[in-house]
Amino acid sequence: MVKEGLGEDFIKEVVKHIRAYDTYRTWEKRSDEEILKDFLKGDSKRSLSFAGHCETDPKVILRIHAFFKAVTSIIEKLSGFITSAVINIDGEGNGIVLIYAGRLILINKTIRDANRFRFKSLDHIRSEGEKLIEKALDLLEKYQEVAKI
Repeated sequence: MVKEGLGEDFIKEVVKHIRAYDTYRTWEKRSDEEILKDFLKGDSKRSLSFAGHCETDPKVILRIHAFFKAVTSIIEKLSGFITSAVINIDGEGNGIVLIYAGRLILINKTIRDANRFRFKSLDHIRSEGEKLIEKALDLLEKYQEVAKI
């Protein structure tokens, strides 16, 4: 059911959503690869700098929104159903992501410690996105009637 090249389409969609949040065009000259580097875990201890700190970095919130909005967009393109995402993360980095079509909840993901929302590699981003999309499309196929309500 899942189309070939889904991972590449997903990565392009993530970049598109990040660029959409760049209202002042500060990242205009950055390449897609540079933008995606923010999603990757580095060898530095930078990702641990917020450990025990209560505030969530706004850039992290942007990454979470871009990732899950990209998932939502791809699901909508592939299924034809209007799909929406609700992303609610508090200041401490805890929250929830709901992606739904009609009355059918396709993805219900709890976020804990949002400051650690990163991936090992670009392939890891692709595979995680593909997994979520595939599961959502399977649910849509199985429970189409609920999504039509």
